[in-house]
Amino acid sequence: MQIRVKPLESAGEKALRVSQAPSWQAKNPKADVLYEGQYRKAQKKSECPQTKPAVVVDGPNAGTLLHVCRDEKCPVHAKSTRYQPTPQEKATRAKEALAERIEKQTRARILDAIRKKLPATLSQADLEVAVLDYFQRLGHDNHRGLCRVYGWEEKKTKASWGGTTVDYQNIAAKAVREMKPQDLQHFLLVCALVSDLYCPGYNPRQPLAKDSNLARTAARYKIDTTKLAATVRAELSEPANKLTAKNGKTKAAAQTKSK
Repeated sequence: MQIRVKPLESAGEKALRVSQAPSWQAKNPKADVLYEGQYRKAQKKSECPQTKPAVVVDGPNAGTLLHVCRDEKCPVHAKSTRYQPTPQEKATRAKEALAERIEKQTRARILDAIRKKLPATLSQADLEVAVLDYFQRLGHDNHRGLCRVYGWEEKKTKASWGGTTVDYQNIAAKAVREMKPQDLQHFLLVCALVSDLYCPGYNPRQPLAKDSNLARTAARYKIDTTKLAATVRAELSEPANKLTAKNGKTKAAAQTKSK
């Protein structure tokens, strides 16, 4: 960089120091360095009276000589680097912005009007809307978890892209439409608890957090989680115990036969 700047200094010109990165990316922005957005590149030295030589101070292009313009109102570079819409385009954009505001405000008022008309107890249709929308937002892993909790068949179907996939939303939609209002309310709560089934792979022995929705709901319904854990441990350990006992009998029989 010093080698490139030396001829300019010898000719009495002072090169500006520029970076090709925006200032927010710089860890320690320097006051004597211009960052991207604070200057415009010029093709040659005499493009405008404000054009000055500059040298790139960082990155893979460090040492590259440029000509830049810093004038925000430059009639040459401001036009070439900043798009100026025509009066017709400005009018079109104003109409589009107005249409967007009208649409957003209309939707907000529709929702507010619905909110004011909601009954004390939601109807079956309202519950289905709320439940299916919530289900859709839960994500793939939670969809699988809910299917297994309810015993729904995870049948694969043809996908739009040509392969096969499990359409969890369609599976849930069919099941939800067959539920009674009481079942829908229960399903909504189960949806809120299913994410706590996740056990982190980096620490699979991590116990259920006491402040989790699942733990707090279990405590509210007086469910003995310690007893449940002991039952599960015994059930899952039983095959291993049977295999150990079987191996022991086989070994004993072999020893008896050898005698």
